[in-house]
Parts: sequence; C-alpha cells; structure tokens
Amino acid sequence: MLSTLKFDASPSVSAARLKPLHLLQSTSGIRAPARGAVTRQDGGESATFGAALTHTPTLAERLFEAIADAKVWTSRVAMHLSRDTRDRLFHQLDMLHELDEWAEGDAAVSLDSFKSFVRAILYHAVNSKPALALMPNGNILALWADGRDKLTVEFLPGNRTRWMVQNVTASGPERTTSTTPLERLRDVLQPYNAERWFDGR
Repeated sequence: MLSTLKFDASPSVSAARLKPLHLLQSTSGIRAPARGAVTRQDGGESATFGAALTHTPTLAERLFEAIADAKVWTSRVAMHLSRDTRDRLFHQLDMLHELDEWAEGDAAVSLDSFKSFVRAILYHAVNSKPALALMPNGNILALWADGRDKLTVEFLPGNRTRWMVQNVTASGPERTTSTTPLERLRDVLQPYNAERWFDGR
C-alpha cells in the first residue's frame, strides 16, 4: 500500500511582470529622473515610460498551463505509476482540453481534483481504465461501467470523493450516492463489488 507516500504541493505559477525603471540618486548631486521617465542627453525629460505591463492569458494559454501543471505534478509521482497509466492520463488530459471543443465558461482541470484522482489510483491500486470527464468547475469525473451497472466518482480537492453507483435489478435501477474520504472509497464500495470497478473484473 502507498498510504505513506508523500506528495509535494505543486509550485504556483504567476504571470511575468515588467518592473518600472529605477535610477539611483547620483552622488554628484544631479537629480535622478522621476520614476518612469527617460532622460535625454541634454538633461531634459521625455515622455513617461515604464508602466508595468500585464498580459491577459488567452484561452489556449490557460488550457496549456492547466495541462502543464497537472503533468508536471504527475511526473513527481511517475515512479509509482506504470508507463501505460501515465501515458493514458496525459492523453486523456489532452483530449479533455481540446480547444476546438471547449465550451466558453467551463473551467480547466482543477489541479487539486487531479491530485485526488491520481492518489486514488495509487492508494487503491486501480488498474482499470475509467473514462474521464470534466465537471464545469474543473473537477475530474471518472466513470466505470460493468454491463448496465455504473460507477461515477467526482474527485474533490482535499482527497475527498463524491460517488454514485447505479445497479440495475429485476425491479429496476437502484442508485446510491455519498461523499467519502478518498482512503475509504474501496471500503464503502465493497457492498457493490468494488473489485469489478477498480480491478477491472
């Protein structure tokens, strides 16, 4: 079991900013130009210059950054994932963020949600291949199917999950939902035969 595995927080990424020009006071007593001003050779001052520049990321840049953050974090625990699992996760991330199919207003993948998902794979030794979707808030949604029975798990930040099991019986479909800590997910799903979901049976 990998319950003792420690994960480092992903470093935050901030937009680069151009700092205004600062000139030190001359020791000869000559007045330094005002902040944001450019001095001409004749000692006069030209138009104001050097205001901080900001860049509003485009949609493509926001999606790229979200995918990159998730992949960089995954690389830190890659030694615990099979190459096939890692490659599949990266491919699914790319597919989930295809620019041509992106809906305006939807959020890119939440890094905290993605961390919970990967930790679930490691903690519960999940070797099945769930389909993935993105919630409008960026949370990862994993979907398993066993015939007409289905398991859906939304991975929440902070190593928590919200899940729903649908079992089809002779009397019709039955649905059960709950929210539970990630570590107890297999236990609470045991009455519904968790092995068929997580172990690919």
